[in-house]
Amino acid sequence: MDEAALLKKLPGITYQLQYDAQGKARFTFLCGPVQSLLGLEAEALKENATAFFAAIPASDRETLLQDAILDARQGRDGYHPFRYTRPDGRVLRLDAHHSAEELGEGRWQWTGYLVEGNYRHTLEDALAASEQRFETLVKNASDIIFTIDGNGIIGYLSPNYEWLVGDAPEDTIHQSFVAVVHPNDAASCNAYIQSILSGSPAARDIEFRVRHSDEKWHWYTCRASKIAGHNIQPDYLLGIAREITEQRQQREKLARMAREDMLTSLPNRAYFEELFEQTLALSAQQQKALAVLFIDLDHFKAVNDTHGHSIGDQLLIHAARRIKSCLRDADVACRAGGDEFVVLTNNFADSSMARQIAACIAERIRQELAQPFSVEQLQLTISASIGIAIFPEHADSASDLLRRADQAMYAAKLKGRNRVLISDPEVLNSDKR
Repeated sequence: MDEAALLKKLPGITYQLQYDAQGKARFTFLCGPVQSLLGLEAEALKENATAFFAAIPASDRETLLQDAILDARQGRDGYHPFRYTRPDGRVLRLDAHHSAEELGEGRWQWTGYLVEGNYRHTLEDALAASEQRFETLVKNASDIIFTIDGNGIIGYLSPNYEWLVGDAPEDTIHQSFVAVVHPNDAASCNAYIQSILSGSPAARDIEFRVRHSDEKWHWYTCRASKIAGHNIQPDYLLGIAREITEQRQQREKLARMAREDMLTSLPNRAYFEELFEQTLALSAQQQKALAVLFIDLDHFKAVNDTHGHSIGDQLLIHAARRIKSCLRDADVACRAGGDEFVVLTNNFADSSMARQIAACIAERIRQELAQPFSVEQLQLTISASIGIAIFPEHADSASDLLRRADQAMYAAKLKGRNRVLISDPEVLNSDKR
């Protein structure tokens, strides 16, 4: 096959084009589908290429000539895409690839080939549009898109990271995630990353805290999947993180409501009884003693009747604080309802020690509650009757211990209030006489 036949089989037009400073242009060589591609006669273009340049939009033509002349002056190869309008009105996207040279006397020459690039440009336009849509999406989304490798190094952060977190993505990329994640959450985050990259069954979403530019920790939830690396690039993790600080706070509030008395913030009776059962079982297993204190405020009804429930509620809050201040770190107090409180104190070697320490705690509480309270410029005085029951001396079940402590408290009221009594038989029997 000769060179001419070979050139005709190429998927485009092979050309040599000369151009001078006066704007005269002609093709000194043309081979290929000139008529079918350009809609012009090859022989006419060899005489004068004005029709070819006239079919190029002015903006593209100016750029094309400037860049092509610069290629010739610098003696370099060039690639230049441009639009071309055929005589039948159809617009093509053409790609010119050439080597360029300066001939002197204001003349330039380009030797190369011309191919249709409509399909490629369509794909490029679609890709550019897709990238634009993606960029718009991630900039305005409430979710942060990120990548991270097996070493915990962040490889990508979506642009919205800056307005969501307050730091520029480039200040965080290429750092370890531990730079922004709460220290207490780092281990679980690393385990999550390794689990996904190792191909383990789909992990559940993980929650962790991220430090924002306001130096506060905000809660996030994350879902991620493994992306296979290419060539020498290792596998990495692609994730989406969303802030859930408000939802987390609401969830924690609901959890507190399930176990706390909303007025005093002490554990409520339901949660206390659950905790009491667990502590009692552990004490029995370890053969240790515990004590439960039943506290009833004396003369509280009179405060409510005289000053109203708002003042009474504030008095309960102050009383709860004083009770809690008298306890050891391991002791637990709850509001049992109304003006009644229960205290659990445990981890005693035997009943004798439980009696001694529980009595000291109860006496301290009694003395604290007997001191005047300042509530909205009022000086209020109450006292407390306190009953104590000891495990295993008085009972071996939570319900029986609470009942015995309640009976001892009632006996203290009958004996004049403002006192502490332990649920011994003589105390309970004296109540019956």
